[in-house]
Amino acid sequence: MFNLLIVVIVIALLFDFVNGFHDAANSIATVVSTKVLTPLQAVVWAASFNVLAFWVFDMSVGNTVAKTVDNNAIDLWVILAGLLAATFWNLLTWWLGIPSSSSHTLIGGFAGAAVAHAGFGVIASAEIIKVVLFIFLAPFIGGFIAFLIAIVTVSRSFFKKMFWTFVLTGITTYMMWYMVAYMDMKPIMMYIVLGMLLFFVITYTWYQIVHGKRQSAMKESNMYKKLQLLSSAAFSLGHGGADSQKVMGIICAALIVFGNLDRDGQIAEHVPDFMKVSEVMEIAYENKEGRHMLEKPEYHDGSHVHVYTKGDTIYEFESQQWVIAKNVINPEFASLMKPDFIEHFIDGKLPDGQNIKTKVLSETMPTWIAFSCYLMIGLGTLMGGWKIVKTMGTKITKVTPLEGVCAETAGALTLFTVSQLGIPVSTTHTITGAIIGVGATKRLSAVRWGVTINLLWAWVLTIPVSAALAGIFYYLIVFFK
Repeated sequence: MFNLLIVVIVIALLFDFVNGFHDAANSIATVVSTKVLTPLQAVVWAASFNVLAFWVFDMSVGNTVAKTVDNNAIDLWVILAGLLAATFWNLLTWWLGIPSSSSHTLIGGFAGAAVAHAGFGVIASAEIIKVVLFIFLAPFIGGFIAFLIAIVTVSRSFFKKMFWTFVLTGITTYMMWYMVAYMDMKPIMMYIVLGMLLFFVITYTWYQIVHGKRQSAMKESNMYKKLQLLSSAAFSLGHGGADSQKVMGIICAALIVFGNLDRDGQIAEHVPDFMKVSEVMEIAYENKEGRHMLEKPEYHDGSHVHVYTKGDTIYEFESQQWVIAKNVINPEFASLMKPDFIEHFIDGKLPDGQNIKTKVLSETMPTWIAFSCYLMIGLGTLMGGWKIVKTMGTKITKVTPLEGVCAETAGALTLFTVSQLGIPVSTTHTITGAIIGVGATKRLSAVRWGVTINLLWAWVLTIPVSAALAGIFYYLIVFFK
C-alpha cells in the first residue's frame, strides 16, 4: 500500500507538471501576442512567478479540493483513478489546442472515481455546486473587472483617469483589508495587489509629466508594454498559487487516507513522519455586527490544536483521543484550550448557527508537498503550450499592450480574491473572460463569439467527461489489480 501511495504522489506531481504546460498559455498568451516578450522569455518569466507563489498563497483552495469527497469513504485506488483520468484529459485537450480547465478536470476526475467506488453519497455536493457555479461566474467576474479597468485606462483625460483609478483602488483596498481581517488572507497578498496598483498610478503620473504635451501612440504603447511585465507577473503569481493548491489538496487527501488506514490497522506499514498531515479546527460564526468570523482553538501556550477527522468525530492527532463529537467538546481538552474558543460552547455543546470544520494549513503538512507542487507547475510552464497560446492570444480577439495590461490585471485580481474564498476557480476561464471583457470595450463584434461559444462548450463538458473517464479508469484498475 505504501508503494501505491508513492505512485499516487508521483502521478499527482506529473499532473501538476502537465497543468503547467497546459495552462502556460493563460499566463503568457497576451504578453506574447502583444510582442512584449518572445515565447521563450515569456515562459521563463511566468514560470518564475509560478514558483514564487509558494511564499504567498495558503491552502484555501487545496482544502476545498481535498474535501470534494469524504476522505473516510475512499481509498488510494480512487485517487489514482481520478489523477489518471485528469492527466489523460489534460493531455488530450492540450493536443487539440482547447484551453479547458485543469482545475475542473482534476475535481471531475476525483469526484467521478469516488462515485464509482462508493456512490453519490460520498460527494460533498455543496463544494461541487460551488465549483460548477464558478464555471460561469469566473469568466464573468474576470470580464467585468477587465471591462471596468479598460474603460478607465482608455480615458484621454488624465484627471478623470486618476479619479476613477483612485476610486477602484479604494474599493480594492477595502476588500483586501476585509479578507485579511476576517478571512485569514495573508497580508502579503494585500501588499502585492496594492503595490501593483500604486505602481500603475505612479507610471501614469510620470507619463503625464514627461509626455503630457507630446503624447504619441508609440510612446503610450511602450509604456503599456513595460506595465504588461508587471501585470503578467501578477497573473502568473495567481496562476501558480491557485493551481498548485489543487494538487497539494489531492496529495494531502492521499496522505490523510493512508493515515486513516494506518490508525485503523488496515495496513502493515506506518506513516513516516515526513508524510504525516494533520488539520486544525475552526468555528465559523457571525458576530453581533453580522460579520462572518472564524475562530481557531489554541492551547494555552499559543500553539494550534492539530487533529484528524473520522466520520463526525474530531480526534487529537498525537494522542488519538476524541476532541469534539457531534458538536460536543471533550471536557479534558476544553481545560487545555484558551477561553476564546471554549466560550462558543454552551454546556459543552456548540449551538445551532455555528459550524465547526477542519482544514489543512501550511504548518500541518510537510513543506516538501507545497514546494514540489509549485516547482512542478513552474517547470511545466517552462515547457509552454503553443497550440493554446494561439487560441488565447489571437483567435478570441486581437489584444494590444494596453488591453493586455487590463486583462492580466483583472485576471490577477480575480484569482487573488476568489481563491481566498476557497473556490478552485479556473485560470483558463478567468483570463478568457478578461480578454473578452477587454474586447467588448471596443465593440461587441470585436470578440469572435464563435470561438468563445466553442470554448464554453469545452468548459461545460470538462467535469462530466473527466468524471466519466475516472469511473472507467477506476473499474479498469479494480478489474486488473
